[in-house]
Amino acid sequence: MNDKWFLGARRVFFALFACWVTLPAFATHRALVEETADAVKVGNGSVELIVPKGKAFNIQSMKLNDGEEMVVPSTNAIPWVLTYKGIQGENPMLFPEHGVYKGYEVIQNDTSASVVFVWDMRLSYEKRMYPIRMKVTATDHSELLYWDLTADLPKGWVISKAQFPRIAVVRPKDGKMITSAGWGNEFDMATGGAYKVTYPSCTGSMQLLLMHNGEGSFYYATEDRNACGKELRAVCGSKSVTFVTEVVTSEGWTDATTGRFDLPWTTVVGYNPDGWQAAALQWYRPFTFTCEWGNKSLQSRNIPQWLLDKDLWIRSKGVTDTVMAAINKTIDFFGEGIGVHTYYWHNYPYDTHYPDYFPAKPEFEGMISTIQKRKCHAVPYINGRLWDPAADSYTALNGASASCRKADGTLYTEIYPTSKVLNTVTCPASSLWHEIIIGLADKIQNELHTNGVYIDQIAAAAPQPCFAKNHGHAAGGGDFWYKSYKALIDSIRGNHLRKDNIVFSEENSECYIPLFDMLLTVNTPHANCRIVPLFPTVYSDRVITCAYTYTPTADVTKGEFRYQNMQCFLYGSQLGWVDPTLLMRDEAKTEATFLRTLMELRKKQHDIFIEGRYIREFVPGGDNPQIDVPTFGKNHVVMGSEWQSKDGQRVWYVVNMDTQVHEVILPSGKSLKMKPLSGKRINL
Repeated sequence: MNDKWFLGARRVFFALFACWVTLPAFATHRALVEETADAVKVGNGSVELIVPKGKAFNIQSMKLNDGEEMVVPSTNAIPWVLTYKGIQGENPMLFPEHGVYKGYEVIQNDTSASVVFVWDMRLSYEKRMYPIRMKVTATDHSELLYWDLTADLPKGWVISKAQFPRIAVVRPKDGKMITSAGWGNEFDMATGGAYKVTYPSCTGSMQLLLMHNGEGSFYYATEDRNACGKELRAVCGSKSVTFVTEVVTSEGWTDATTGRFDLPWTTVVGYNPDGWQAAALQWYRPFTFTCEWGNKSLQSRNIPQWLLDKDLWIRSKGVTDTVMAAINKTIDFFGEGIGVHTYYWHNYPYDTHYPDYFPAKPEFEGMISTIQKRKCHAVPYINGRLWDPAADSYTALNGASASCRKADGTLYTEIYPTSKVLNTVTCPASSLWHEIIIGLADKIQNELHTNGVYIDQIAAAAPQPCFAKNHGHAAGGGDFWYKSYKALIDSIRGNHLRKDNIVFSEENSECYIPLFDMLLTVNTPHANCRIVPLFPTVYSDRVITCAYTYTPTADVTKGEFRYQNMQCFLYGSQLGWVDPTLLMRDEAKTEATFLRTLMELRKKQHDIFIEGRYIREFVPGGDNPQIDVPTFGKNHVVMGSEWQSKDGQRVWYVVNMDTQVHEVILPSGKSLKMKPLSGKRINL
């Protein structure tokens, strides 16, 4: 070996080693806390939070993604707001200014570092102080900051409401807000506007908010694996946007022995320069696999094959010769295998006398039989949440004992425009309600011989805090709503669902995905906003959905129906969910033909749409005009999506909803001539 070469290499090695060992700790992406005379910093080189030392808390700097500054200094003095309930009825809403800021404590672990900020609160005339502790954590190599909260309380006290964390970040130029309503909604941000999701519900299918522009996306999410009820909200100022989670707490979150309140989840924030879909894919999707609702594949759930093979549903209303004639005409036109959601099959008007559905209308059993003889499937509607206080059963069974109770003891009462009668919200933890819904599931299947049961509102309506003392759950909010419905549906599936039958619900709250064979996803708002594919970006490989949004109820020929089914196909959802009496009218032949074309194309896409992953939406260039779609605004007539099968096959889908030929330009730069009312698969 050449000695000069060796000595030279040796000097280079030790020089590099010296540089490495003297690099700033944060540059290694190892989580550490650093203190200076003026401030404390927690971070890992990719993310960092700096808080000045002093008599009051505020955030000097929050940098995410290797230096992206996210806050305006001195706009984060109120990171929490807590409402207490004392043993004598005390009910103060307390802010940091009501306590004494005590500074911070440092926690350094092998793979994480935390700063715990402490406020002492005086809650009685005794000298003892009751601290509130807010912990901000960085972990090795992570691009997220983690926020947690605990508080000490006097004996017998609880925290009844919490706003945490409240984080004000810089408002981006030309920023847009994305919420998880249904498929996902994007809003143009307006000063003074408040954008919120109520989770879990049709307005909040997932527990996150995304604020983005052309430069990147801010990510705010709660990592709550118990699906507790909460509201995530973003309020827009002229220069900053305040993100906050507000929750009616469960009294069970306060330990009666120790007097300690723990908010039972962590909130995370991050910034992704690659945009909102990258943020959802890199951070939220991995989180979902750690949840009991997100770690189950479709294959592991024993979903009947006929549902996996389904491509089209219709929505029949009523039990009449006219309705049955329209169903038969639909089957004649589209062929075997159609699914039929049946409504208005019981003697009482819709949205009244729930849950007194029986007796069914005399002709209904025959309708079910006819549908099945034509090798189609029929599933009737019931409501899994409402109890009409005027129903005979409410008096006979003491329905009031099962009703969800507000803190003042009154009932949650709702009125729907179709019926204009009162309905009370039933607590899903009530054993009486479990008996009623299970009994209905048995009776519908065994007496009417259906292919399952559709239980509305479970995956759509938000949890309500319940203060009833006889339902077996801690007072207030919490996880009882989700876990009670889970117990109910698990019981139906395990002990009452007949072989090859299905149970499904309306809307797509994530925690209900594995409870139901299918989720009817039709409530996504589309006024003053744009539907974006947030939900399929995260969950397309673990869920079966049906429909896109509610179809027109008077006339399907105005363009809205075609647009809905184009998007429905591109999102991988099962098509249709349309009233057959409208679809089979002579003037709707174009719409029916387009739907049949998409159905026939979809039949050949099960290798992609079942357990495949939705990758992205794209708008082809070239000859692709925009038209004004009723209720949806201006949209292109040709749209596309990219998917990947579970085996790795990448595919583009392109659909032309127009009655004219359009030669469009694909993302690859190649041109494609799209026939009128057509769809196409392109293997990549």
